[in-house]
Amino acid sequence: RMVAEVFPRMVVLDEGRVVADGPTDELLADRQLLETHGLE
Repeated sequence: RMVAEVFPRMVVLDEGRVVADGPTDELLADRQLLETHGLE
């Protein structure tokens, strides 16, 4: 999880719309978010 150390916050976009915004480690742990938006 080096990404979470380097980037403490992340924003997930889907077709130009913000669908998630928060701590990187929390968003990467959200399996439903990752699956729904093709981030696996």
